[in-house]
Amino acid sequence: MGSGPPVILVHGLLGSCATMGTLARGLARKFEVLAVDLRNHGSSFHAASMTYKEMARDLAGFMDEKKLVSACVAGHSMGGKCAMQLAMDFPDRVNRLAVLDMAPRAYEPLWKPYIRAMLDLDLSQITRRNQADQLLEGTIPERDLRAFFLQNLRTSGNSSFFWRSNLAAILAFQDDICARISGSPYPKETLFIRGEKSDFIQDTDWDEIKTLFPKAILKTIAGAGHLVHMEHRDLVTELLAAFFQENPRSFTNSHALPGTTNNESSQPSGCYAKLNT
Repeated sequence: MGSGPPVILVHGLLGSCATMGTLARGLARKFEVLAVDLRNHGSSFHAASMTYKEMARDLAGFMDEKKLVSACVAGHSMGGKCAMQLAMDFPDRVNRLAVLDMAPRAYEPLWKPYIRAMLDLDLSQITRRNQADQLLEGTIPERDLRAFFLQNLRTSGNSSFFWRSNLAAILAFQDDICARISGSPYPKETLFIRGEKSDFIQDTDWDEIKTLFPKAILKTIAGAGHLVHMEHRDLVTELLAAFFQENPRSFTNSHALPGTTNNESSQPSGCYAKLNT
């Protein structure tokens, strides 16, 4: 999608390339955008394991398939950790890195009960999507979150339902997915964007972020939660386009320290691909 310098977008847990669709369309005005499905997600292959080292190698292999020597990379949540791992393991492949609302630290595996509830559904008894929604309501009371999860529920040729993502593997590797990542410090410019109302990037994370990404800068989107790229898509698109296209050092002039909000970010203003084995 689009033309110009290549940008790879990496979705979060239980998302897909379509989750990054609005961001992709906005960036495609200035870049060639490739939004990928990670292993065990979307249209990509299913695998028994999914560590960040493996997913970083998958992304590097995807770049090989597309004959991309290097690219700018942006990832959200779990995809942000994948992008960070790619940058640390293959620094020459990542020109500039952007991470949306994710730190390299460990997190609690809060989605385990949700994934179990999805797996426990007897899909052979489901004839309508709203049935699945109603059955999940007891475990997942938030309607928007259920709708997000149910994007993974698809129908086959005989109209029976199935989970497109490999939920069993995703559940089995929740501890790995939520674990801290590590590697050699990535020496190039890195942009972290966090939502003001989200606790995924906290002030206490900044020292570790700067250790692994010494050229990191931070933007805080006022009023945004964890889904910062969906809630304030125009502003996030504008920030990413400027960061990937211009001199990243220009961002430091308005860099807000953790706990504050940047003035410029205080108000919001398919070429999709699967990974092959």
